[in-house]
Amino acid sequence: MDLTFSEEETEFRDELRAWLDANHPGEEPVGDENAEFAWRVEWQRRLNEGGWAGVHWPVEYGGRGATLMQSAIFFEELGRSRSPLPGNGLGLLLAGPTIMAWGTDEQKDRYLNPILSAEEIWCQGFSEPEAGSDLASLKTKAVRDGDDWVINGQKVWTSAAQWSKWCMLVARTDFDAPKHKGLSYFLMDMEQEGVQVRPLKQMTGGSEFNELFIEDARIPHDNLVGGEGNGWMVALTTLMNERSGLAFFLQVRTRQLLEDLFGYANESGKIHDPCVADKLAGFYTRAEVLRLTAYRGLTQIERYGQPGPEGALTKWMWSSLNQDVTQYAADLIGPEAVTSDSHWSYELMRARGNTIEGGTSEILKNIVAERVLGLPRK
Repeated sequence: MDLTFSEEETEFRDELRAWLDANHPGEEPVGDENAEFAWRVEWQRRLNEGGWAGVHWPVEYGGRGATLMQSAIFFEELGRSRSPLPGNGLGLLLAGPTIMAWGTDEQKDRYLNPILSAEEIWCQGFSEPEAGSDLASLKTKAVRDGDDWVINGQKVWTSAAQWSKWCMLVARTDFDAPKHKGLSYFLMDMEQEGVQVRPLKQMTGGSEFNELFIEDARIPHDNLVGGEGNGWMVALTTLMNERSGLAFFLQVRTRQLLEDLFGYANESGKIHDPCVADKLAGFYTRAEVLRLTAYRGLTQIERYGQPGPEGALTKWMWSSLNQDVTQYAADLIGPEAVTSDSHWSYELMRARGNTIEGGTSEILKNIVAERVLGLPRK
């Protein structure tokens, strides 16, 4: 892939950069999760008004119709300006593209526009207490009852569920079929008595994730996506978008942490220690390899029309790098880095989950080995 920006791509970057400079959302609220989320939702509405909320969405669905390279530029510039991801990120990156790929015309008309405007927030109901990495082992049941499906089960690690109107839900509809073939994919209304949300308190002090307890919740048959029994294939579309869509933003985010660490090393004079300089240079090299690998993944989308297994590689590389950078920051800065008023203490604690969320590193290594490198399963 040619990574030199064309004239059109340079103009796109410059226009976006100017808009971000003129419309920066300001400082993030601290200490109030509801206020922080409302801040990110308002940011998405401003992005939408400026025509930047769904740059990668086709024009016919309200997006900008950006090319793959322009989409990558968007996420890099978002990170460069230190602006947050939009509040309805799961809707923009996961639900929207999945509905575009598998949904009916009626579903597209109903759900896509409120995703862009952040009027309706989305969450992802995949993982369960006994079905995380092995998603196909999930036990949440969906039983047909006339024009509805009745849902019973439990989900966990559900990001933003406490603010969500809709949930991308995978449930078992055929209990006799092999585990991958007995699943179906639903759009579940979260605002009903049968759905209870319980936030999970993290060691960072926040509650990004939640448990869902689902008891006799009802989903209209019209909210089935991709047909009965085809949930695994629909879910794969969601998962591949999850692992590739954030790659550009996350690698820029890690590069910013590196810049902060370089700044501290310079100010403290520790950069003159050859061991410190060597360590930081190694991180910088890994960050650049990650950036180029993320761009390389674009070729798979251009070739096949959807993200490939290479998305697993970038997520694995990012999570490992981010953990190493934050741990080294604590080692280099010392006790000051782990005080409550230091942003490094949050980064260090939050990074512990990087190798678990969005696919554990162990599972991602298997995907890379089998589907990228072509190695045998045994």
